[in-house]
Amino acid sequence: MRYLIGIDIGTTNAKATLFDQHFCALASAGREYPTHFPQSGWAEQDPLDWWQATAAALRDIMASYQLLPRQILGICVSSQAPAVLPVAPDGYPLRRALIWMDRRSGPQCEQLHATIGQEQIHAVTGNRIDPYFMLPKLMWIMQHEPDIHASAWKYLQVNGYINYRLTGQATCDHVHASLTGLYSVTERNWAETLAKELQVDLEKMPDIHQSTDYIGVVTAAAALATGLPEGVPVLAGTVDAAASALECGVVQKGEAAEMTGTSSCFMLGCDTWPDSLNLVSIHHAVPGQDLLIGPISSTGACLKWYRDQIGCSEFDDLATYRENPYRYLDNLALLARDSKLLFLPYMAGERAPLWDSDVRGAFIGLTHSTSRGQLVRAILEGSAFALKQVVDEAEKSGQQVRSLYSVGGGSGSPVWLQLKASILGRPVRTMKQSASGAFGNALLVAYASGLIDDLGHAVADNIRIDTTYEPDPALVKTYDARYKVFRNFYEHMKDDFAHWARL
Repeated sequence: MRYLIGIDIGTTNAKATLFDQHFCALASAGREYPTHFPQSGWAEQDPLDWWQATAAALRDIMASYQLLPRQILGICVSSQAPAVLPVAPDGYPLRRALIWMDRRSGPQCEQLHATIGQEQIHAVTGNRIDPYFMLPKLMWIMQHEPDIHASAWKYLQVNGYINYRLTGQATCDHVHASLTGLYSVTERNWAETLAKELQVDLEKMPDIHQSTDYIGVVTAAAALATGLPEGVPVLAGTVDAAASALECGVVQKGEAAEMTGTSSCFMLGCDTWPDSLNLVSIHHAVPGQDLLIGPISSTGACLKWYRDQIGCSEFDDLATYRENPYRYLDNLALLARDSKLLFLPYMAGERAPLWDSDVRGAFIGLTHSTSRGQLVRAILEGSAFALKQVVDEAEKSGQQVRSLYSVGGGSGSPVWLQLKASILGRPVRTMKQSASGAFGNALLVAYASGLIDDLGHAVADNIRIDTTYEPDPALVKTYDARYKVFRNFYEHMKDDFAHWARL
């Protein structure tokens, strides 16, 4: 028997899953880590937390298995993206990583607009100028922390750091590279002309590999830390959105999925590089394919905020709440009577399709009779409205959305999934096997090792629909009307949000 390991480094936790050669998940484990918010709009994570969480999860899944290196076909790591992490020549982080959520580089974006312009950036990178991408964050470090920049040996992505800890090799994959804002989509390499204009030293950027390239093997030190056998091969890996898209069958044009965790991401398969200024274009981990994605900044995080800041009262069933707080919140939302309460899920600003760092979350329509269940339901509805706005933007750009699958932690909420189906006005499907990208990573290992020779066929053979949520006809018309109001509130208030941010 041969084995495959998929690891996903998300915004909230690291997960590792061991699969057999038939893609059956044998063991899975995860560990959480914090996000640090030193100032409003700043978001950082400690790379040592990623590694400690990953190593602990690997020790857990390997505890019951004594495997030889030749028995494990490979390890593939996917991760949140993009980030910017400067490391020293020994690989030690020089500071906490600025993760995708960090919005501090607004002034650097203004510099890019003034010196290079949106049109040229879009022509080279295939994407817009925004603090979401790595390039403005890198410029911020260059300008505000010049000593750190001067000491930096390489700038790594999240999975690049984990791969370095596993193998000692500093690398990047094409999917991550296409999200940096410093990558030429025509040359499929770092954009030399753009780097020269901005005085970015490309020697500090790692070599770029295909997601299915082997970049090294597990070192003795990594084996000691993780419980893995020394010598197991490691792939270059991919972005979490691409791994999740693969694991739910998004390998061809028109197939789509949404991944909901801390944030959400809409992913649409394309057979050519998609062109949409308000969404994000990236390479797919599947060779020869691309993805149009709509990253939404805060969805599950809004629900987590409610859990942590409001939660339940002393009069509720505390035992049930502590056992599974999100199931408890699901029940609250399900039992909540209808109310005209609207939630704008912009608690961390918003990425696609608004690209607005100043907008903030808001409940609209609060009354003295508003219940906690109505608050929870409004959070779920508001996140679904944000998803619909992204789907509409994809179709506006000329793409066709033929199907929609749901993966990630949010796919475990039947109430949320039913609301999404009714708000989107189309069926939403869940998969029998969903491992937050780990299964997609296992498929990439299988392809790289020769266990399978066609990812599309492997997806068709191994992915099964679990549940299909159909739109509720009684709610579709109501939600269509509320969706228009949802969009209008932002349009009416966006100037006020900007003014408020500057007070």
